[in-house]
Amino acid sequence: MSFRFKLYRILTALALMITGFFTFGGILFAFVNFPALVSAVIWGACFIHSILSVYLQRSIMFPEITLKESSPGGIRIMGGITLIFAALLFFCGLVLQMIPTEVLKEVMAEAMKQNNGNLSIGFLRGMGVALLLISLILTFNANLSFYFLRQWTKMKEGREE
Repeated sequence: MSFRFKLYRILTALALMITGFFTFGGILFAFVNFPALVSAVIWGACFIHSILSVYLQRSIMFPEITLKESSPGGIRIMGGITLIFAALLFFCGLVLQMIPTEVLKEVMAEAMKQNNGNLSIGFLRGMGVALLLISLILTFNANLSFYFLRQWTKMKEGREE
């Protein structure tokens, strides 16, 4: 097993845990408000991509286990959605890291006036780091799934000849 494949397996497991948490959390709150439903759908697409990645890994490790006919297309579509969502998370995390502290203090003061919660600057910075890490995990996992899908397709074509 190559390093790249081991990394793919680790990133898929991480992506599965992270997206599963947010998907099911979004489903729990989907009945309360519409943005939670949209969030659950987007995280769900990333979750499905991770599940399809597990099936692809299993098929690569055990060639006698084949993928369903729709799985390669699903990996491509869900991987594309995952990449778009990861880019959105990356830019949100980047913005949270790049906002000057003075501006954050003003925003926090305004939030305190409106009683919108008790946020701290450290929490917002930490959330930015978390968003950046999640976006990197999802991006690398999607790119590795595309790479290994091409490898799997070549292996499949070689077996059929």
